[in-house]
Amino acid sequence: MTWKRSKTVLLMCMIVILNNTYKNAVSETNTARIVKDGSVVLFSEYEFIIKFSNLIYEKDGKEMKIPIFQGNMGDVYYKSFHEYCYKNNLLEKGWGESSFIIKAEKGKLTKTFHEFLYFYKGNILKNVDISKPNKIKVYGGALDIYYDFVINGVPFVLQVGISTDKKEIEDTDSIKSIFDVNLDENMATPIFTYRFWKNKTSNDL
Repeated sequence: MTWKRSKTVLLMCMIVILNNTYKNAVSETNTARIVKDGSVVLFSEYEFIIKFSNLIYEKDGKEMKIPIFQGNMGDVYYKSFHEYCYKNNLLEKGWGESSFIIKAEKGKLTKTFHEFLYFYKGNILKNVDISKPNKIKVYGGALDIYYDFVINGVPFVLQVGISTDKKEIEDTDSIKSIFDVNLDENMATPIFTYRFWKNKTSNDL
């Protein structure tokens, strides 16, 4: 095989590879705009259980992919999630969710909460000390905890709402580690909430 012919074959191979890569990228983008039946469950007004593998946020042409705890039903754009909710009368047009929901088995709420934190320690919170949230707000015996993280240069906050086994928490200084906090295992429906805030830090919330 001559050098000229070898270059032609190599060039053709490269074109085929690039073409297939482009088609795969387009296919993945189109797939992520489709919300599969059963991947969104309305828990209560403005609150949802989502089962996506990843939720994809967008800003200035960049994509920020966030894994979803217990999710395995494919990647979905955040905008596509909202469009699905509007189309199916799960949200009023122009409104967003108040939170996402994690349900646990009876007696396993604290265990599930810890699994949730360790799951995110493996990806978006890998550079964060998950035992010490960036911010904690106290509401009687309930807590909102906030973790700052960054994806593709864009700041995000993971907010988690939990109900503890205490009727009253004096102040946040008494919480040395979030793993020392036991959740209310006597809830009729054992749950905790979470949501993501794009382009914000815990100081903004």
